[in-house]
Amino acid sequence: METGGEKAVKAIKAFNLVAILLICFVALTMAISFVLGPYIVFNSSIGKEIVGKSSDFYIFFIGLAFSFKSNIQSLFISEWVIYLSIFTILAVTGKGQVSKFLREKRVSMADPFSNNLMAAISIFSITVVIVLVVDWIQYNVGIETGNLPEMNPAELLCIISHAPLAEEIGFRLSLIGLFSIVFLKGWRKKISLIDYLISPIPTLRSRLKDTEYDEKRVHAIFLPLILASGTIFGLAHIMPSSVWEVGKATEAAFAGIMLGIAYSYYNIGVAILIHWAFNYYSNTLYIFEENFVNIGLSNIMDTTIVLLGSILILRTILASTILKKERTKEFIF
Repeated sequence: METGGEKAVKAIKAFNLVAILLICFVALTMAISFVLGPYIVFNSSIGKEIVGKSSDFYIFFIGLAFSFKSNIQSLFISEWVIYLSIFTILAVTGKGQVSKFLREKRVSMADPFSNNLMAAISIFSITVVIVLVVDWIQYNVGIETGNLPEMNPAELLCIISHAPLAEEIGFRLSLIGLFSIVFLKGWRKKISLIDYLISPIPTLRSRLKDTEYDEKRVHAIFLPLILASGTIFGLAHIMPSSVWEVGKATEAAFAGIMLGIAYSYYNIGVAILIHWAFNYYSNTLYIFEENFVNIGLSNIMDTTIVLLGSILILRTILASTILKKERTKEFIF
C-alpha cells in the first residue's frame, strides 16, 4: 500500500509532466515572437512610420535613472540580438538540459526549474498569476492601475523592449548584486566578482566549501535586498513623470520581488528574460494580431501561461506541505 509520501511524489511527477509540456509550448510561442517583432518594427506599415525617429530612453544604476537619446529602430534591433542570445544561452544551461531529457525520453522526470530557460518560463508564469490576483483585488476595491499612452504600436514595442535590460541591471544587478557584496565579508576573496554579479547565490554555492556555505546567512543577506529592490521598483513606476496610477506600484513591487528571486537564485539572464516576457513577448503577439492577422495565438498564450503558473503554484504547495509532513512522520521516534 502506498504511503502519503509516495502518492505525493507521483502527484508531483504528474504536475511536472504537464508543466514541461506547457513550458515547451510557451518556449515555441516565444520563438515565434522573436520573428514577429522585427517584422512589426521594420517591415510592416506601422513600422515604416517610425523610420528615422528617435526617442529618449533610460538606463538605471542603483535605482537612479539616466536618460539618453537613440534611434528607436536601431536600439530595438541591438537589444533584440541580446535577448535572442540570452534566450539561446538559457536553453542550454542549468542543471537539466532540455535536449538531454528529450533525447533520453525522460520528460516525465524533468524538473520545471532545473534548466535556466524552463526556470525563466516557470517563474514568469507564476508571477503572471500573482499579478493577476493582485490586479483583481485592486480592481474590486477601486484602486486604479492606469494605461500606457496611445502611440504607434511599433514605436511602443521598441520602447517597452528596452526596459528589461535597463531595469534588471538598475534594480536587480546593482541594488541586489552590488549591495550584497558588502555583507559577504570573508567570502569575497574566494569568489569571482563578475561571476557573482551575474549569478550570485549559485556562484557562492559552487565556489564555497560545504563547511563555509551557510544557507541561513545567505537568506539573511538576500531576502531583505530582494524585498527592498522590489519595493523601490514598484515605487519607480508611479514617479511624477510616470503614466501609471498607484495600483501599478503594487503590481510592479510583486513582480520586482519575483525578478529579484530569479536573479539571486539563478542569474541575471533569467531575470532579464522574465522581464522581456512581460514587455516584448506578450505585447508582440497582441500587436501582431490587432494590426495584421488574428491567428488566435495570444488567447492561447494567455490561457497556457495562467494554467502553467497555477499548476506550478499547486506543485510548490504540495512539495512543501504534504512531503514535509510525510518526512516529519518518518523521523518521529
